[in-house]
Amino acid sequence: MSKSKPWAAYAAMTLSMMTVGSSVVAGKLLVQSVPVFVASALRFGIAATLLIALWFILDGKKPVWVKSEVYRMLLMSFCGSFLFSACLLYGLQYTGAAESGVITSTTPVFVALLSVLLLKERLTPPVMLGVAAAVLGVAVLHIGEPVGTGAETGAAWIGNLLILLAVASEALFAVIGKGLTGKYSPVLLSAISCTLGFLWFLPLAVYDVVQMEGLHLTAGEWSYILYYAVVVTVLGYILWYAGVKKVPGAVSGLFTAVIPVTSIVLSYFILQEQVTWRHGIGVLLIVAGIFGYALLASGARKGWQSSRSSYAGRKI
Repeated sequence: MSKSKPWAAYAAMTLSMMTVGSSVVAGKLLVQSVPVFVASALRFGIAATLLIALWFILDGKKPVWVKSEVYRMLLMSFCGSFLFSACLLYGLQYTGAAESGVITSTTPVFVALLSVLLLKERLTPPVMLGVAAAVLGVAVLHIGEPVGTGAETGAAWIGNLLILLAVASEALFAVIGKGLTGKYSPVLLSAISCTLGFLWFLPLAVYDVVQMEGLHLTAGEWSYILYYAVVVTVLGYILWYAGVKKVPGAVSGLFTAVIPVTSIVLSYFILQEQVTWRHGIGVLLIVAGIFGYALLASGARKGWQSSRSSYAGRKI
């Protein structure tokens, strides 16, 4: 990486997280008229086709499969593709896109917490700070009456709980996949995940299509599905990996703060949802937690590396 600021990488990651934030609004529009399983199967089928073609163009080498890693890929796709999409889209039927954007921004905190629980990583002050900020940020959404959706309080709680389950599923996807990115290319892993996601949803989608007596989608509904598949899944993925490989991991985590900002702004302008002080405070708490987590974790690593260098110097 050059000595100059990697502005191109920052721009790529910002645009990637903007697509993630916009996906919440696109999903809200999509589930108003298209069954969740049908929408998800079409989205993953289109994305998988594009990513497989892209993988053949960029690489095309036959990977060496290891049975244990294939099982991990199956579990990854079930958590990150099937559970995440199903919980997110069903949750959006009960809660607002603005609230969902705030909740989905807690993903890095969930990843850190699950790394402690499942990978036996140390429970450090940065992790505790991030978890506390995330809990407060989500809790503040339930102060007072529900806004933005016109739903009853119980329905809003159901929706937000489903969004939290979606975030937990995405975090499980990230934790289970640790170690695989070093062996398999990001494009190949994404193509595998989308292909398996399509297969998970296909039987349920076929059942829905039979119940609907055929697939009859409007041009607007197809545009939402194509946006989800091409912009959010394929383009967002490429932009993220183009940027993340050029900056430290702690810095890349900061860009997830773009998600709630994008979803709230688009919810206000496109969905005409009401945005209140609760959304602002929720975002600030979660973003502060992410920044604090990344900066403290980065500082701890630098301090550890510095002490190692000093110790090595004394030995020499």
